[in-house]
This record gives sequence, structure tokens and C-alpha cells, in this order.
Amino acid sequence: MSAEREEVWLALSDLWLDSELDEPWLRSIAAVLRNSGLSRAELERIFHYEVAPVVWLNHWVTAGVWGAFDRDWLVEGCRRNQARGRWHRGCCRLLRWPMSYGCRGEWQQVLALLDDEG
Repeated sequence: MSAEREEVWLALSDLWLDSELDEPWLRSIAAVLRNSGLSRAELERIFHYEVAPVVWLNHWVTAGVWGAFDRDWLVEGCRRNQARGRWHRGCCRLLRWPMSYGCRGEWQQVLALLDDEG
């Protein structure tokens, strides 16, 4: 597993924190994604199929994680999701709205920053 991909997982997981993400924070997420060297399509796959299934419930609880997710827990979950097949991807497509609801706006801002500064 590449260290760059782990950094992408960590950066993307910030989108699900129970915190207000300001523009500098979103720019730092975009910078990590840009520096990873991964294509936009791959970054979107990572967002939807690897990171979202691990952390999405944080936006649906009363008092979620607000500082940072545990790195070991996050990486383990994302690795597991990365290795899963077609059934997992199908479930993620069905659950896309609830898994991304809480951070959809911020994700679109990050993508716009990638386009603007890429």
C-alpha cells in the first residue's frame, strides 16, 4: 500500500468530521489529493468506495468525531474496502446519498479547487 494513498484516505476522511471545514482546510485536502498523483477518477473512486463506507456514519450521530479519525482504524477499514469486489461497489452506489450527504458541498469545493489549481 502506498503512503500516498494512505494520505489521501486521511485527507478525505476530514470531510466527514463533525467540524466546520473552512477554505484553508479544504485547500489542504485538495493539495494532498493533487500531490498524490492519482487521477480525478481514481480520487472519486477512493472517496465513494474506500473512505465513505468507513466514516459516513459520523455525520449521522449526535456527537461525532470532530478532531481526527484514528489513523490505524481508518487505514484498516479503507484497505478492507479497497480489496472488496463488485458487491461492495454495488452497495456503495445504493448508499451513495446517505454516505455523502453530510459532506457533498465540501467535496464539490475540493473538486473545484483541484480544477482551479491543477
